[in-house]
Amino acid sequence: MDSHGTKPQMKPERLTLGSVTVAATVVLCALACDGTRQDRESSLVPLQPSQAQAERIQSADDALSLDPENVDLILEAAFAREDVWRYTEAVELYGRGLEIAPNDYRLHLGRAHRLIRLRQFDAALDDLDRAVQLDPYGFNSAYLRGLTYYLTGRFDDAAQEYGRCTSLARDEAALALAEAGRVPGDPRHCMFVATDPQSLVAITAWRYRALRRAGHHEEASHLLDSISEDLSLSEGELPEYGASIIKPDNNEHYYHLLLFFKGLEPEPELLDRNRWGAQWSTVAYGVAVWHLVEGDTNRAMQLLREIVAEPYWARLGHVAAETNLIRLRRDP
Repeated sequence: MDSHGTKPQMKPERLTLGSVTVAATVVLCALACDGTRQDRESSLVPLQPSQAQAERIQSADDALSLDPENVDLILEAAFAREDVWRYTEAVELYGRGLEIAPNDYRLHLGRAHRLIRLRQFDAALDDLDRAVQLDPYGFNSAYLRGLTYYLTGRFDDAAQEYGRCTSLARDEAALALAEAGRVPGDPRHCMFVATDPQSLVAITAWRYRALRRAGHHEEASHLLDSISEDLSLSEGELPEYGASIIKPDNNEHYYHLLLFFKGLEPEPELLDRNRWGAQWSTVAYGVAVWHLVEGDTNRAMQLLREIVAEPYWARLGHVAAETNLIRLRRDP
């Protein structure tokens, strides 16, 4: 706010994400200043779809109109909207699906994934609690449940949920199910943490931060011992993930963030924006947390403000930076 208590007007800016042009509202003042929840949500501007994306949405809607109670078609209509950050519409579709199939873990998981982007954490956690009940081995359910705990400041709970998932990768009965190909639920299950470096680095990066924020510094330090300096992420490209409703990203950025935590990667090199593109916010958030737990609040605040000034509001690093700024402003 300015000296007269008036909130500055935020002007949309134009930018390009790949081949997609965006009309994005910068959300720095909506979060780093004293904006209300309504102000913040009005800043979550979807992307303008490309022709191909618009055609995908229309095709999915046309198919659904012919078979409106087909849960798979409801999922496809939701997925088509997620590419262009139309999460409110996707959430409504997941809700429609749950009226038809209330025990389909995919619908709870998918809705929670989008509610997190919409900053509706309590509702997301309700869905994730149910998703974990229905899909106790699921990696994505555990990952997002831990993340939601983290975003709401429940750092011990977050660390425990990530630990629950990683412990399944050492559980003989669970591993036997995986070996036999008889794991129910999400094709990306927690047992992959033992064999898939992509899953290992993603869940370790968030578990480390949860432990540090909860004050368990020694345990966090030991956790980094599981990350070798010569880890090959190419080994994690597993075809079994094809049927999972959440498609995994390449987690190279999480690996290099963990190397930074281990003291093996310099900060300036890690924070090179040209290196990470839209993933820069996630990397920068990890560095900000490290400075915060090491006692350098000024540097942490500087990075957090830089992150929320970016237009990539749907990135998890951006969401996490917003929640941290709110918490630091409330409890400096």
